[in-house]
Amino acid sequence: MNKARLQGLSAGIIFTTTIFAGFYYGTGLSAGTPPTAEEAKELLVKKGFVVTLPMQEAKENVQPKDSDKDSMEKEASKKDPSIVTYTIKVKTNMTTTEIADSLYKEKIIDDAAEFEAYMNDRDFSKKIQIGEFVVTNNMSYRQLANTLTH
Repeated sequence: MNKARLQGLSAGIIFTTTIFAGFYYGTGLSAGTPPTAEEAKELLVKKGFVVTLPMQEAKENVQPKDSDKDSMEKEASKKDPSIVTYTIKVKTNMTTTEIADSLYKEKIIDDAAEFEAYMNDRDFSKKIQIGEFVVTNNMSYRQLANTLTH
């Protein structure tokens, strides 16, 4: 490639970049403000996502007191008698199969193999956290997976 071609190519790149920058900044597309945390949370909840505390805040609020857990379980059961609430204790080296069997025995899920397949297919089984988690039988597989992985 000779000097003139290289200079022409460089000029073309600079010209194109200038045109794109002019349209981007000239049309006001860059003026949009990002949503606040509350607006983002509301949007996600409306779309059916489960919103949890960020990891740093979650570490500060690691475990609720036993009386808090009991009151949470009692409140959930008072609202709808058909709702089953269970506190699952995930321990070190606990497999997805063991977790699925435990949830099945407590009538949180209807099919242990199906839940295990869901967790494995979407790589949730690699992200399961150790701790105690309060789950209910009206939670979807996605909600259960998000609870166990956060």
